[in-house]
Amino acid sequence: MSSSENEAELVRIPGGINAEAIITALRGRGIPARLTGEVAGPIFGLTLDGLGERTILVPKEKLEEAQALLDAAEDGTLELGENDTVDPMGPDFT
Repeated sequence: MSSSENEAELVRIPGGINAEAIITALRGRGIPARLTGEVAGPIFGLTLDGLGERTILVPKEKLEEAQALLDAAEDGTLELGENDTVDPMGPDFT
């Protein structure tokens, strides 16, 4: 699946697990995001020569905001808002 004319590439990630975490963080901040990429790599667990590479796409009008969020996460300056929560054990399934 390719990007539409209203979407821009935010980042390419080798492997789906990290990409899913980024997608979740973006969506949690109100930034629509989706993954594209080939499917053989994730199925077989390969990230060699582009296999398993995933691309994160966001709306063009949200690209700058999404990049700022990614940059803040990478340099350790990302701050949580009052509605953000961090649970090191993950969601409560009880």
